[in-house]
Order: sequence, then C-alpha cells, then structure tokens
Amino acid sequence: MSENNTRTLSIGLLIALVGFPQISETIYTPALPSVVNGLHTNAYMVEATLAIYFIGFAFGVLLWGTISDWCGRRKAMLMGLIVYGVGTVGCANTGSVEALLAWRFLQAFGASVGSVITQTILRDAYEGSERTKLFSVMSGALAFSPAIGPFLGGFISETFGWRGNFWILTVISVVLYLWTFFKLPETRPLHIKSLSLNKVANLFYEMICNRFLIGHILLIGATNGILFGFYQEAPFVFIEQMGIKPSYYGLCGLLIASATIVSAKISYRKSGELSQLVMIQLGAGCVVVGGFVYILLVMTGIFDIGFAGVTMGIATLFIIFLGIGLIIPNSLSQALKSYQVVAGTAGSIFGGCYYVMIAVCTWVMSILHNGTGLPLPLYITVLGGLLLVGSQMIKAPKPCES
Repeated sequence: MSENNTRTLSIGLLIALVGFPQISETIYTPALPSVVNGLHTNAYMVEATLAIYFIGFAFGVLLWGTISDWCGRRKAMLMGLIVYGVGTVGCANTGSVEALLAWRFLQAFGASVGSVITQTILRDAYEGSERTKLFSVMSGALAFSPAIGPFLGGFISETFGWRGNFWILTVISVVLYLWTFFKLPETRPLHIKSLSLNKVANLFYEMICNRFLIGHILLIGATNGILFGFYQEAPFVFIEQMGIKPSYYGLCGLLIASATIVSAKISYRKSGELSQLVMIQLGAGCVVVGGFVYILLVMTGIFDIGFAGVTMGIATLFIIFLGIGLIIPNSLSQALKSYQVVAGTAGSIFGGCYYVMIAVCTWVMSILHNGTGLPLPLYITVLGGLLLVGSQMIKAPKPCES
C-alpha cells in the first residue's frame, strides 16, 4: 500500500465497518421475547437466529478475504455491504421464524465483510507497535459495539416493535455503502498473491496444524463466544427474570461493555511496556476469576436480591469484559504475522475458524437456556478455561512459511 493511501484511510470509517456487524447481531436482543410472541414460536428457535448469524458470518469470513486478494479490498467491501442490505430488508419483512433464520444467514454473510476486510486493511497498511495500537482501537469497537445494539434496540423495540430494528439497520447499510464508496481507498499491496484452490487448501492445512495459530483461534473464539453468549442470554435473565425494562437493560449492557474501552486504553498505552502475551494472560485470569464469582452470586441467591444483587452482578461482568478487552487486540495483532503475503486468504481462514467456534458456542448457550440465571456464569467460566489453554498454546509459536 502506498504512503498516500495510508494517509487517506479514515479511522472513523474503519471503526464503523468493524463495528456494524456486532451491532447487527445484538440490536434486537432486547426484543427476543417479543419475537417469540410475534412469530408464534419458542425461545429456542428465536435464540437460534443468533447462532445462525455466526454460521453465516463464518461462511462469509472464509470467502471475503480470498475475494479481496483477487479483486481488491474496496470492491469486496462494497459487494458485502450490498448483500448485507438485501438480507436486512428480508429480516424486516419476514413472516416466520424459519424465514428469519434464512435471512439472518444472508445478512451475516454480507456483514462479515466488515470484520475480515477491515482487519486485512490494517495488516496491509500498518506494522509493529502502530498496528498493535490501531488493533487496540478496533478491538474496543469490536467488543463495545455489541453493547450499542441492545441500547438502541431497547428503545427502538419499545417504540416501533422488533421489526423496527431491522429497518434502522437497513438505513445504516445505505450510509455505510455510500461512505465506503466515496472514502475507502484500495489498500491491497502489489505483492499479494491470489492463490489457486489447491494452494488455499494447502494453506488451510498448514494453518490448522500450527499450534500457535490454534491458540489464537481459541482466544478469539472464546472471548467472542462469551460476548455474544452474554448478549444472547442476558435479555432473558435481566428482562424476563428480573423485570428490568428493555431500555434499562440496554443501559446496563453499555455499562458492562465500557470495561472493554478501559482495557483497550490499557493495551494502547502499555503496548510498549507489557508484552502481548502478558496482557493476554492477565485477560484470561480476569475472565476465569469473574466467572467463578458470578457463579457464587447466582448460587447463593445474591444476584436476586434487588438493586444490590444487580450491582454486584454488573461489577462482576465488568471484570469479565475487562479481561476480554485485554485479549482481543493483542491476539488479533500477532496471530497472522507470518502470513502477510497472503493476508486476505489467511485472514479468511483464521476468521472462518474462530467464527465457527463462536457459532457453536452460541448454539450451546441456546441449549443451556433453562429459564434460570445459572447457565450463563457456567458457560462463561468454561470458556474462560479455554482462554487459559489458548494463552498457554501461544507461548511457543511454530514458524510458518507461506
């Protein structure tokens, strides 16, 4: 990428592009109970619309990076935004939960372009500590943007019903398309290789045999599994069981997710003092400790004693989200250092793997749903254990050759 193009990159646009897929996933979570009634179905099927989103996302991530190596980052981004807009309009007009599942898959397939291509653009344009700092900014958006969804969705669903959320997303898709069309330069380096199908298969095999990379897949998959498992299950805990209004639930989500902004600032400022491994290990420790405390709050009944219980629950979740915010930027920044000459394709494989893991995690959360507050902290703690495993696996990276 040329120096001039680097200077014309809009960080605001990149934050919007990396954040809107997460907002799209969570914006209608406060209305999940309303969707159950509106489509005459059950909670399991409606929660499945969250899991299917990540399956569609995984398929998209697997393809968009490779497409961007072939036709360029800008063209791939614009194509993905069109697909996203079509899927979102379909969600707004659906008449059954089965149709909603299909449209959510298409919506996610298009939305995934914002995640994989934005990360690829950063890897194209920046290196070293500068890239780590920018990934800290982007990861703050990645981790915080899911909380914006419930905050907006709570007010929108109370005012316009659950379909209103998808109409708002349709407007966002048009704005993002125009912003990208006029402001996003092409960043694909001249040395990027466009791989044949056989070479892609060989690269895939090489990557999944890499212990270091598998560790990062566990780290990113488990952290996002916790994030979206929380946004999937929390509405039923806070709104149905505790009687909190959807709009107030959105405010609670913003407060909890603000921890990721704090941790992103820590990563940004300490990137030259603490190693990425140390920050990842600290983050994993926060998640595990927070998970155990959360279990104790639920099992002892403290979580259900009104304002004091909710306050302690939010404080515990704040610690968990703080840990997540320490892990994501440091893992994303170093995971694909050995694959720069095939950045788009490698990013697709890497992202596809961890989004499959996220889809499985959210599906498991929907199975665990039993109308009580205990499944969520158990789920978080188990994934915290996977974070500890991942942080150990990246200690001794194996060299890769593209």
